[in-house]
Amino acid sequence: MRPKIIDRNDFVKNLAGIIVLAIAAAVVPFFVPEALVWILGMAFLFIILAVSWNLVTGYAGQVNLGLTVFVGLGAYTSALLHVRERLAGTPFEFLVDSPPIPVPLSMLVGGIVAALVGLGIGVITLRLKGWYLALVTAVLPIAFVQSTYVWKDVFGGEEGFTVTAALGATTLEKYYASLVLMVVFLVLMLFIASSKLSLRLKALREEPELAEAVGLDTVKLKLIAFTISSFIAGVGGSAIVHYRLVANNDLYDIPLMLLIILAVVIGGIGTFWGPVLGGLLTYTLKFWWLKVFVFDLAVSTGLPINDDIILYALLIVLAMVAPRGLWPIISERVSRIYLALAPRQRVGNRV
Repeated sequence: MRPKIIDRNDFVKNLAGIIVLAIAAAVVPFFVPEALVWILGMAFLFIILAVSWNLVTGYAGQVNLGLTVFVGLGAYTSALLHVRERLAGTPFEFLVDSPPIPVPLSMLVGGIVAALVGLGIGVITLRLKGWYLALVTAVLPIAFVQSTYVWKDVFGGEEGFTVTAALGATTLEKYYASLVLMVVFLVLMLFIASSKLSLRLKALREEPELAEAVGLDTVKLKLIAFTISSFIAGVGGSAIVHYRLVANNDLYDIPLMLLIILAVVIGGIGTFWGPVLGGLLTYTLKFWWLKVFVFDLAVSTGLPINDDIILYALLIVLAMVAPRGLWPIISERVSRIYLALAPRQRVGNRV
């Protein structure tokens, strides 16, 4: 049964936008250095994480500060399915001698594990409201990071462990694999954003008491959004491991969570394209464009400055001049230009 599309015009426009983005991204590697290709591939996977957080926080209005728990769960699950000797002495020791599995299958398993844990955590936490939910979920990444030290023989502690199973044999193959994954999840998110579920989630976000009063099962809606978001984050985390070939607890940690929040807020929280724009800008700024600038600035001024300081300064500026993020501003400007040109086009057609 196909999901019912609420606004077909917006659906078609956004689908066309995804196709244009995919085509443009497909030709980029022919014009930029290989190092930037590698970073852009990672940026596509980072966009997946931003999209997953935007679903539960931007659409459903639930402030989840523990998304990286599910990123890490998906990452470690997929990685351990390929480095099975690390499971010796655990309840999963029976997997040590099992035959190898394809990377896409292990990534799917990683997403499912993340979704199941997300469902379990959601059942416990999603009856909380407002900042109580935020505080509880904020503690979760710290607990999961500590688990990698407690069971260091399995998870590798701070150093982590290497993975040989890759998304592709070359940087270019990994780039296109990450691009395909991003497009798949953007299309999935488009169906969600164009469905009745999206309307119910927005009602929950804007007027939770009224939504409950008219008969919406608000806890069920929260669980659906939380579980889908956890699945997407889990697959994204597993893809990152097979892209960079290292499973490390930085995928659980708070800096990644802050970077995801920064990307979504800069792009435009609660919008379809905001996480895409914000994710691409934030990741490439941090790991490419700002590196040389920050180094030169630190050397010339002697100031203890890094790329994070500049990114958060940018967030403060945007909060003042563009509190809704960049995408709503871009969308409004494009709409104004279109409306200004449309009458002229109609006049031209009459002539």
